[in-house]
Amino acid sequence: MSSFDQIVELIADDLSAIEVKLTEHTASEYSFVDMAVQHVVEGGGKRLRPILVVLSAKVCGYLTDNSRLSESIGRRVVDQGNDAHTLAAVVELIHVASLVHDDVLDEAAIRRGRETLQTKWGNKVAVLVGDYLHARVLSMLVSRRADDPAMAILADTTQAMCEGEVIHAYKSGDFDISEAEYLKIISFKTGKLIAASCTLGAHLGNPTDTQQVEALTIYGQHIGTAFQIVDDVLDFTEDADKLGKNTFGDLREGKLTFPIIYARTVCDDDEKQMLEKVLNPNTDEAEAITFVEALFQRYGVEAHCLKVAQDYADRAKAALTDLPEIPPRIALEQLADYVVSRES
Repeated sequence: MSSFDQIVELIADDLSAIEVKLTEHTASEYSFVDMAVQHVVEGGGKRLRPILVVLSAKVCGYLTDNSRLSESIGRRVVDQGNDAHTLAAVVELIHVASLVHDDVLDEAAIRRGRETLQTKWGNKVAVLVGDYLHARVLSMLVSRRADDPAMAILADTTQAMCEGEVIHAYKSGDFDISEAEYLKIISFKTGKLIAASCTLGAHLGNPTDTQQVEALTIYGQHIGTAFQIVDDVLDFTEDADKLGKNTFGDLREGKLTFPIIYARTVCDDDEKQMLEKVLNPNTDEAEAITFVEALFQRYGVEAHCLKVAQDYADRAKAALTDLPEIPPRIALEQLADYVVSRES
């Protein structure tokens, strides 16, 4: 059994309850809306963000089985029922909505091994389904108090994700984008929601322990960066069937991602000029792919990027040092390593 399977097994009941919430809270009385929404909500994925909410809550003492007493830590917890499940479903819906909109922007045909919404029903339906999912998120949060920390966390996170998307779109085609600029963009686009998942869980478990909240937030920030760097690598290296979408998508769109930025900094001037040329969407696709594959092999781009990702994963694990050494913490440590070693 893989480490990821062990993590899933540890919180299997929680994940099943979250799936129920996802279905219940996105259901529509209109059959087509319901069909389109479920196409993306039930489209699979690892449910990384819900997993992080649950594990972060548990490591801070929150019990998701409605029990009032944490025997492992010896601390009473607030009887919030299945609040962790609700917030886990919320972050997953925010994530799914962002993927739907991303697929429209990127003109992606495949996501998680299935046709994207715009492939099946067009851009208008896809954009509106993404909007519908955001509306469902609001309906799930409307009963919460205005001073509930989750409200500020989610508002800030959603804003940052949008800002990251806007900046990335603005920088599209900018061959001189720096590594620092790119890392900042992905910390908004990808890392913010992953970090927020950990922060939300920590607040559920022990909101007054600022050290624990900060530790889990830092953990989430680091694995968010690691996750996106690996995602960038997989776009160039993984088999399309395993990846669940077309490979070399970033190259086709002329996007500079972490591997391309590193290759640009280590190659010679002639190769740099050629790299800039092949990133032009008008360049012959086969020629572009052949050149980039050879460039990556020549300079060990994949190995370098995975090492950087592992460095971030190691920092993430280091942030957990002062948390209680119980199964949820061990699972978080395993998850950091899995983010780097995954194949999809």
